[in-house]
Amino acid sequence: MKVPIEEGYFRIPEGPDESPVLLGSYSPSAKTYFWPRRKRCPITLDAVEDCELSNEGIIYSWTFVLLPWLGSMEADKSGGFGAAQVDLPEGVRIQAPLEGKMGDWEIGQRVRLVTRTVDRAENGDELCTIAFRLLEAAS
Repeated sequence: MKVPIEEGYFRIPEGPDESPVLLGSYSPSAKTYFWPRRKRCPITLDAVEDCELSNEGIIYSWTFVLLPWLGSMEADKSGGFGAAQVDLPEGVRIQAPLEGKMGDWEIGQRVRLVTRTVDRAENGDELCTIAFRLLEAAS
């Protein structure tokens, strides 16, 4: 079974082909969404509502990190991993790893949220974080 490495940031749906869901907040007084969740709106200090955010977005910026994948002690064959800032339709910009290799990504490409297993719990559960996967190939 897949479980988040830390609760409260995203939810893993039961269907194997479904994307994880980001858990955010919405401030009615500021008409603004946030991720990760907040207890209060940082703009107005009013109460916020829990909400689910989109699992697809557009690459705003990306870089290649010359370190092992997050949560791993071993570098993969490429010697690092991609990381992106992704704009969601709600106006939230989040940062997360990118699946693929150097040269696969371009600013403006559409991506979808996926899980990435980083460890196993004692009971055998897969401990997961989030990453983004391209929905379209680079031109």
